[in-house]
Amino acid sequence: MNQTIIKRNAVITAIIATAIQPTTALAHGDGAHGVEELGDSTVIARRASQLPSTTTSKLYSLEPDALRSIGILDLTDALEQLPGVTISSSSQPGAIQGIRLRGLRPQDTQLRVDGVRFTRRLGNLDTFVGSSQMTGLSKVELLQGSQAALFGGGSNGGVVNLTTQRGQAGMKKRSTLEAGSFNSLSLENVQGGRWKNLSYYLATKYQTTNNDTYGDNSEAGGFDNDSVRVNTALRLGYDLREDLALGLTVRASNSKYETPQFGGSTTESQFYLSTLYADYQVTDKLRSKLTLSYLLENTEFGGSFGGSESNYDQFGISLENAYQYSGSANISFGAEYENQDYSGFGTPNGRKDHYTAAYLNHGYDLENLTLDVGVRFENYHSFGSHTSWKTGARYEFNKKKTHLRANIATGFNTPNFLQLYSPFSFGVAGNPNLDPETSLGWDIGIEHEINANHTTSVTFFETEIEDAIQSDFTSELYQNISGKSKASGIEAALYGDITTQISYKLNYTWLDKSFAGQPEQQVNAQVVFSPNEKLQFGFGAKYLDQRTFGGPNKLSDAFIVRAFGSYQLNEYIKLHGRIENLTDTSYSHADFSDSFGSNDFPARRLGAFAGITVEW
Repeated sequence: MNQTIIKRNAVITAIIATAIQPTTALAHGDGAHGVEELGDSTVIARRASQLPSTTTSKLYSLEPDALRSIGILDLTDALEQLPGVTISSSSQPGAIQGIRLRGLRPQDTQLRVDGVRFTRRLGNLDTFVGSSQMTGLSKVELLQGSQAALFGGGSNGGVVNLTTQRGQAGMKKRSTLEAGSFNSLSLENVQGGRWKNLSYYLATKYQTTNNDTYGDNSEAGGFDNDSVRVNTALRLGYDLREDLALGLTVRASNSKYETPQFGGSTTESQFYLSTLYADYQVTDKLRSKLTLSYLLENTEFGGSFGGSESNYDQFGISLENAYQYSGSANISFGAEYENQDYSGFGTPNGRKDHYTAAYLNHGYDLENLTLDVGVRFENYHSFGSHTSWKTGARYEFNKKKTHLRANIATGFNTPNFLQLYSPFSFGVAGNPNLDPETSLGWDIGIEHEINANHTTSVTFFETEIEDAIQSDFTSELYQNISGKSKASGIEAALYGDITTQISYKLNYTWLDKSFAGQPEQQVNAQVVFSPNEKLQFGFGAKYLDQRTFGGPNKLSDAFIVRAFGSYQLNEYIKLHGRIENLTDTSYSHADFSDSFGSNDFPARRLGAFAGITVEW
């Protein structure tokens, strides 16, 4: 492993631990004045501040504090509560996991962390997703539908946006300890605050679990399902002037995971992301943000097939601008540059690439009508240029209790480094002659407020991908397949409050067509009881239809139930517990037994966990 990164993360953590909203345009800064982010605004839909209720694409915003109170601690567990989201996994918590939106593939989901994009060009993005927890995040946003006109390649299905928490005056320190089944243990510490013009925030979490199930999938060939994860988040902000804020963010993830499948293997990964930014309110109508970013990833693989290592460096610079030129019209525009350097599996001498991009989006907001039109141009050193566009509309009627949304957009994906350069492995090798994929997607949705306590929504969607990249076992290469591949379906949701003490959420996803044999039907439900200010408890349930996820065997449908609860013992101490897979349902994520021997990928069985949180 790269010990330099471990030492650097440790030094940063030690130093900080010892030392210690309608607004215009971009809302990214840390300031207590003109560059402060509003709690009820979003910047992901336009790259400019707007109310979530005015986005033309379907937007979901999750609050980590609220999720923590119901025992949801991992990123993928949080996203899986939403309609249109399917999580594919190579095994249990801590393993490789892919975010699939609206029947598409993990490479069609762009993950953005503090404004920096993660795509499948980063060879081990799914490893990062599998090791990601909610630690240190202020919010998690999901913007459904193709967003290439604003964010570029790798966003055919949508964008997941993660934002590191800012320190605030009077912020409480928090320490959490949880232990339970499978020899599981987690420790989390959070502290933050504000001193004059300086804000600071630091969060760290350590988690280990054996993940054991039964039989050969528990201990095989000296390898089991053990997982160890360490996540760190740091944010510093300084108000240089009332109209100018400077900031630094650092996120680091170190993980190790063992799996007994395919003879057994071990994966050890390190991710390190840092950004430096300046947020400037140039005039009362124009706002600009300049961000420098550096992303480093090192992953080592070991096991019965031998060892390998991959290393990825990404340097980026972006300039985002938003101009509110009238009371109802605004323009967001900007430019980006990324330099990528990859070495490792199949590329002993390394590979380099870089791209430049420029985007423009025009938003128009009337009393009942919102319109957005956007375009983005990108030029890759390795693939040439590509232009993406999007147009969307939102119309409110029935005294704003009902609104309609419609969007149509293009997108694309460039091949990742493994698809281009990997040596022959599992029946296929890299192909440097691959072309980028292109896509066209649309959605139409309606949301209706039944009354003050209940809301429902339905969305129809479809995405066509042309020149999709797949494994071709005849040519033994990755190839662009001819024609168009399609994903389509319906997502629906119903949520609200039954009484002042009982709330509920229910959503349903039906996939008419999907990639890699995803479940045709998926249902998520949750009910939370809050009988008083101290006590909260509830239940969650998930139904997965039959599926293959690319394996040769169809998996049986599964119904999984969880229970959770917490009790505020006093001003400082909260007790909490959860039971996962309450019915001890036996189900699997994938099954490759016919092709590679006994290689079932089972989910974790019943497990009970309890913990204590101290705030002061």
